[in-house]
Amino acid sequence: MQIDLLALKHDQRANWQQPESRGVMGQTIRSRRLGSDLRQLRNKAQLTALQVGNELGFSQAKVSRIEKGEVRVSRTDLKAMLALYGVTDEDQVTAFIEAAKDAKSQGWWIAYEDALPREYRDFIALEGTAASMRTFEGMIVPGLMQTRDYMESIITAGPAVLPPGHVDSLIKVRQERQTILEDEHPPKVWAIVAEGAIRQAVGGYGVMLDQLHHMTKLTERSNITLQVLPFEAGAHAGVQSSFVLFDFPTDPSIACVANLTGTLFMDQPGQLEAFSDAFDNLRASALSPADSLTRIHEVIDEMRSRQDPRKQS
Repeated sequence: MQIDLLALKHDQRANWQQPESRGVMGQTIRSRRLGSDLRQLRNKAQLTALQVGNELGFSQAKVSRIEKGEVRVSRTDLKAMLALYGVTDEDQVTAFIEAAKDAKSQGWWIAYEDALPREYRDFIALEGTAASMRTFEGMIVPGLMQTRDYMESIITAGPAVLPPGHVDSLIKVRQERQTILEDEHPPKVWAIVAEGAIRQAVGGYGVMLDQLHHMTKLTERSNITLQVLPFEAGAHAGVQSSFVLFDFPTDPSIACVANLTGTLFMDQPGQLEAFSDAFDNLRASALSPADSLTRIHEVIDEMRSRQDPRKQS
């Protein structure tokens, strides 16, 4: 999804306001995970939020907000909560303190804060902490799979005039996002791309050929699965929008949809079930990973045949 550019363009409209997205905006997945762990400890100690608040001088609302990841927990409050829950092992206490520090820390993208609207920063935070991602793209190659030239062509394609330096910043951010694929334990990425996205000659045949070759190389990694949704599939579950499903080891999944008026993050059970069902439907309609590679190579051959006459002219 073209979240960065869409958000940036709309961020530049003086009278445009992005509404708060339920369940994600104003918090990070790291603080949610810490809060979830604290809630489990409280339940194990058979204490209610009201009892914890009364014992430690908190309001019940504060305990609840800490457990939901809506507010940061101080070191003093954290140690008091752990003691109340019977956590005395020094290594475990230290681990919780480090987790609280991590939840307070700012991500690498803070260096590009002037060029990145809030919703894109939220997207990056989710992407960087997800154990796996399921994504469907109907129009373009997924951001984590894009080459630099392809990125630049996409970012500069819209009618909006970007401020000086913002194009380079957006490219650097997207390249930095891709480094999660190089991690020791990279996330699993299952990408379904509509055939139109691999046939659209973004940036010209030369740029697109490099992009397609790059995609085929990425599929050699054990954590990346790529499927092409062929034209012959006809109407499909993703016809209305592209989307990403972020999956986490213990926390609920989060769905993300970008459109021309902003980005929506959704974490309600019914919403997640709908997107998960849609992805399963798309996966069943798409070519197998092996046949998808064959289709990409067919497109490469077709583009080469069209490119050669232009070189000779």
